[in-house]
Amino acid sequence: MLLPYTLLVRIESLLHADQPAYASDISPFIAWINEIIPSLIVQNLLACILVFLQAVYINKIVIKHRINVQITLWPGLVYILLCSIVPQCTYLSAVLIANLFILVAFSDIFKIYKRPFAIKFIFNSGIFISISAMIYPPYIAYLLTGFIGLSIIRSFKTKEMLQYLSGILVPFMLFGSWTFYCGTFQEKMVGLVKVKFGFSSDIMPIDTNGYIFIGLIFIFIIIAIFSYNSYSMKKRIQVQKKINILFWMILSALIALFI
Repeated sequence: MLLPYTLLVRIESLLHADQPAYASDISPFIAWINEIIPSLIVQNLLACILVFLQAVYINKIVIKHRINVQITLWPGLVYILLCSIVPQCTYLSAVLIANLFILVAFSDIFKIYKRPFAIKFIFNSGIFISISAMIYPPYIAYLLTGFIGLSIIRSFKTKEMLQYLSGILVPFMLFGSWTFYCGTFQEKMVGLVKVKFGFSSDIMPIDTNGYIFIGLIFIFIIIAIFSYNSYSMKKRIQVQKKINILFWMILSALIALFI
């Protein structure tokens, strides 16, 4: 069901392969993607497949961790719809690719609840969040959210904090070593760490339609906040903890809009 729905709502991007005129590739990773896959049609097809896989993964997380009482496809369907509305997610963009690593990272964080040997999941969560921030720099906001999520899900020990920080540092160290070897260290690192504060037009154009969409998103978020009690009511402690982490993820997404 999800695949036909994905193709249906994204058919325009497949038939009219193009990138928004205002889109700016802020990640060196995207420049590399454009070199090896120059065809926009192929990129948009891959974007459709990526959105479909992410939607399936979201539904898997919701079902496996009992976020919702009933088994439903709605979380994935809503994600597909949102990715079809946001212009920057209609093609193979940095934010779309980074979303995959964010999903995997927080899925690993969910898995450590009452798990005695969780070093693999803690370390991997740091790696995946770090990779997402390298692909789409504003997602550096999720580095702190990962730490908060680990603190919520279990009693966070100093050793585990170091494991998480080690996971964060590994991708940056590998990327720095490779660019230093290639003689492009300064150029790539400047492009990677360059941030700006203010509303990011890389996600949504700053025009009437953009403001309407952002307004709708804020309305949905406000509704979700005021519905918090209904989400967590009569749910087990571990589910309540995971719902709290989801709200922190929403906050990080808002912060990322202004980086």
